[in-house]
Amino acid sequence: MTEKQRQLADGLVAASLLIGFALAAVAGRRLGVADPELPPRIMGVLTGLVIAGYGNVIPRRLVRYDPDSARPARRQAALRFAGWTFVVAGLANALVWAFAPSANVALWSMLPIIAAVALVLLRCLRSKAEGKEA
Repeated sequence: MTEKQRQLADGLVAASLLIGFALAAVAGRRLGVADPELPPRIMGVLTGLVIAGYGNVIPRRLVRYDPDSARPARRQAALRFAGWTFVVAGLANALVWAFAPSANVALWSMLPIIAAVALVLLRCLRSKAEGKEA
């Protein structure tokens, strides 16, 4: 199995698990064994974990070394920063969905994601303004 095929298989397994958890949560709610607010919470937690997983993959899946780049180490440092930022934001998102009161959980869960995107964007803009690659 090639690397691309393995990545595709991993993606299909992850998507199948997400769909399976969603269907199981909805079925549990319809059968009366689960709280009505459980399915959105489960999907929120899983979405946060997917974002954290993606953040974990960013530095490894994207281009590690570009020989044409003037500063490949700086590029890798920027990718690591983005990765760590999204891992923390995804975990924070999952924790909010798991433990926050249900009144504003959707709003509060987006704050870590918005902050992560803003931090990564600011880092890119700062590097661009300094004339550095990243």
